[in-house]
Amino acid sequence: MSDKLVTALENERRYFARELHDGVAQTTLQLGLQAGICRKLLEHDKLEMLADELAQLEQRIQVASNQLRELIADMRPPKVEPEADLNTYLQQIIDVHLERGGPTIEYQFQWTDGAADLSDGQKLALVRVVQEALLNIRKHARAESVRLRLSDDDQNFYVTISDNGRGFDLAEVEARPTDKGGAGLANLRTRVEASGSRLTIDSGNNGTNVTVILPK
Repeated sequence: MSDKLVTALENERRYFARELHDGVAQTTLQLGLQAGICRKLLEHDKLEMLADELAQLEQRIQVASNQLRELIADMRPPKVEPEADLNTYLQQIIDVHLERGGPTIEYQFQWTDGAADLSDGQKLALVRVVQEALLNIRKHARAESVRLRLSDDDQNFYVTISDNGRGFDLAEVEARPTDKGGAGLANLRTRVEASGSRLTIDSGNNGTNVTVILPK
């Protein structure tokens, strides 16, 4: 197993550990505290207040369930047939993004002949890049719209994800330890390299532009 693959796997573990800690673990802690409040209200026979607390508790349980389902879904490969083309993969990722409340996407697939020659590994790597980019947009960008465009020329295929959000300091994010928020970007670069591609990122006050360049 290559050093890059080992590093990518470790980064994935740190990433999901952080997501569990910041999401599900915090929510379940709140559930425990709220259950204690419900017990005290019941002991003091404050049934009307208890009903309100139970309603909030029910909502938080649903939040925790949704957080777990989304995290598990993100770990699984897209549910499409092995022979499916990249366009089919990406349509599914877009559907999931919109279902989770992400901003609208303008999607353009303009690759000419040759895209069918991509290996399953290359297709999955590109899908994961798009998936990671859309996840970051939902969580951090505060964007109103996204543009996903696949284009090509005589030498390369291009996958470009652009948003009109608040952007970020690329140098600062890249300098973070993987367990402090830097794992997502590190994994994105590793996936791109594994597919034989190059990655460019441009981010500022007008949004973020992520481009994958895959030689033909």
